[in-house]
Amino acid sequence: MSVHAVQLALFSLLVCAPRGLGAWPFGVSDQNGGTKCVTCALVTGLVEQMSEIYNISIAESLSRFCKFLPTGLQEACVVLVDNYGPEVIEMLENKETPDIVCLGIGMCTKASGEVCHLFPLPSTHAKERIEAAKKRAATAEGRVGFPDLCNIPVVKPICEIFERFGNDHFPVDDVDGDDFSDLHTFRGTSWRGKDCSDVDAAVHPGRHTTDDAFVDTNCNGIYGTNPNTGKTYESELCEGTGQMGTAVLGDSVGAHFHIPPQWVTSKDISVEAFQDILFILENELDWPMLSSTTAYTNSTWSGISGPVDSTYLRMRELNRCNHRDYQNIAVNGARSGAMSEDIVQSFARNKTDNPVFIVFELVGNDVCSGHPDIDHMTTPQEFYANNLKTFRYLDAYIPPGSIVIANGLVDGRILFDSLHDRIHPIGSYRNDVTYAAFYDYLNCLQISPCFGWMNTNETWRNVTTERAMELNQALRDLVSNQTFNNFKIYYIDPPVQTAINQWVAQGGEAWQLIEPVDGFHPNQIGNALTTASFWELMQSTIPEVIPPVNPHNEEIAQLFGDQGGY
Repeated sequence: MSVHAVQLALFSLLVCAPRGLGAWPFGVSDQNGGTKCVTCALVTGLVEQMSEIYNISIAESLSRFCKFLPTGLQEACVVLVDNYGPEVIEMLENKETPDIVCLGIGMCTKASGEVCHLFPLPSTHAKERIEAAKKRAATAEGRVGFPDLCNIPVVKPICEIFERFGNDHFPVDDVDGDDFSDLHTFRGTSWRGKDCSDVDAAVHPGRHTTDDAFVDTNCNGIYGTNPNTGKTYESELCEGTGQMGTAVLGDSVGAHFHIPPQWVTSKDISVEAFQDILFILENELDWPMLSSTTAYTNSTWSGISGPVDSTYLRMRELNRCNHRDYQNIAVNGARSGAMSEDIVQSFARNKTDNPVFIVFELVGNDVCSGHPDIDHMTTPQEFYANNLKTFRYLDAYIPPGSIVIANGLVDGRILFDSLHDRIHPIGSYRNDVTYAAFYDYLNCLQISPCFGWMNTNETWRNVTTERAMELNQALRDLVSNQTFNNFKIYYIDPPVQTAINQWVAQGGEAWQLIEPVDGFHPNQIGNALTTASFWELMQSTIPEVIPPVNPHNEEIAQLFGDQGGY
C-alpha cells in the first residue's frame, strides 16, 4: 500500500471516497477530476444536507462537519475550509448543486467533454450554470490545493509505516521476525493469530509441537505438564487430533472491505461515527477479524454490526488446539498476477508447522478495473498460469496434509440487478441518488472498482460475466489437471453466490447482503451466510476435507478456559 493511497484514504475519511485505502488500485485513471472530484462531491453534498437537517447556515454546517472528526484530523478539514469555504458557501447559498460547486472550485473538470455528476443536475439553465462554474474555476487564483495530510502529527506515523512496510503485507510490528505480531492493526492480530512472544521467533501460531511444558510455543493457550501422567498437555490433548490452521489468500472480499455507512449518511454523521477512524485506516478499511474465513470475535465497533461466523471459528470448534491458528492474506484489489508475484509470499507457513486449510478466493478483480474495455481483463491463459505459479509456491512451503479450496469468480451482474433502483446512502436524505447513478458517476470518473459489472449498460455486464465464467473454467481445468505434493486441491463455485441464492429462496432480497456504501462487496450478514454456505458445500460434496472432532475439547475448555483470548 502506497503513501499516496494512505493520503487518499485519510482525505477520504472526510467522505469515505470509494478508492479508500487502495481498494481498487488497478486500472484507475482519474478522469474529470477522479478521486478529488468524488471526494468534493460527497463532502459538499453532506454539508449541504446537514445545513437543512439542523437548520443552520452552510458556514455553520462546514464547521460542524470538521468538529465531527477526531482532533488530530480536524486540521486538514480546517485547511480545506479556509481555502475553499468562501466559494463553497457562496455557491451552495445560490442553490448550486454539489457537482457544480466542485466544478467551480476546480476539484472536478470536464476533460472528457462531459460533466460527471453524482447528484441530479439543475432542473433549469443547467448548461449555463455549468459553463459559469468552469469560468469560475479557470479564473481562480491563490489556492493552496490539497493539504499534505501526512504532515499532520496524528497521521504522520501511519504514513511513515506504510511507506516503509505497507506494500509487503507483513505485520509492521514484528520484533522477532517470525511474521506474527501482538499489535492488532497494520497486518497484526486482526489478520494473523497473536504472537504470544514477540521476542522469540520459535514461538508463533501454527507451530507443530508436543513439548510445551513451560512455554506455549504455538500460542494456542495449551501448555504445562499433567501431574498425573508426567506428559505435556499439548501432547495429551492435541497430538494426533488432526490440528489444522485456517487461511485465506484473496482479495477485498476475503479481507472484508467495509466503509461505515454513517460516514456518508448526513443524518447519521457524528463524533461517534468517526471514533474508530484511525483503527479502520490502519486495517486498510478491511475487517478480517469479522470476515467469512478468519472472523474470531463479535463486533465492538460502531461502524459495523451483524452476525459473525467463519471457517476459522468452525475449525476451532472442531478442535480447540487450533486456537489462534489463522491467517488472512487477502489484499484489496488483488488479482491473480499480484497474488502469484507478491502477495502469496507473505503467507507464514513452513513444512514443520501443522497442516493448513486454505481458502483461495479471487472473486472479481481479474475481470474488474476502472477501464472501459476488456483489454485490462485477465485472459484464461494468464489466469491459469498465474494461479499455477501461486499453487506451486504454496507446495514448496506448506506442510504435508494441507488442503486448498479454490473458489470461482462470482457472477457480478447481481450487483446492478439488485441495487440499480435503490437509493445510495449519500442520497438517502432526498432520495435523489440511485446506485445506477452512483455507478455511472464512478465510471465517468474512471475510478469504479468494476466498470463492467457496475454499469447501466447490460452488454458490458454480460461481457464481464462471460469472461468471469471463462476464468472459472480455467481454474477448474487447473484443479483437474495438476497435482501437488503437500496439499490436495478442490474447486467449488463461489459460496458467496450460493449464500445469496439461498437467502433469496428463503424470502430475502439480494441487496440486503451487499455493502451499502461501495455497492460491491458482501456485507457482514453476507459474510456470515457465506461461511454457512461454504461449510454446507463441503459437507455435501467433499466431506473428506473437514477434520475430525477433537475428543479432548471439553477437557481443554475446563483446563484452559478461553486459552488466552485473542
